[in-house]
Amino acid sequence: MIKKGLPDTSYNVTCTRREDINDKFIDNFNEQIDCLILDKDIDSELREKIKKKFENISIVCLPSLDSENNNKSNVKNMSEPLKLSELSDYINSIFQPK
Repeated sequence: MIKKGLPDTSYNVTCTRREDINDKFIDNFNEQIDCLILDKDIDSELREKIKKKFENISIVCLPSLDSENNNKSNVKNMSEPLKLSELSDYINSIFQPK
């Protein structure tokens, strides 16, 4: 849905299953990641490893994600119901010069 909802952007959008995001995946991933969009929570240690490897990464949690730790770990929570326009606006803001 997200990949189809952002067709007019110049962003490279790649999708993977949450089960595939693990220590080995992170260690072997050699491309730069600027934004990670999650619809299911990941282990806090794994989240910290991702933040360490990709220092400027923005993490976005979709409305279906319910985690108490997100507010404590600089994670952007999207409102419910999810509006692709809101997600698109937030993603665009990540890449705006500061």
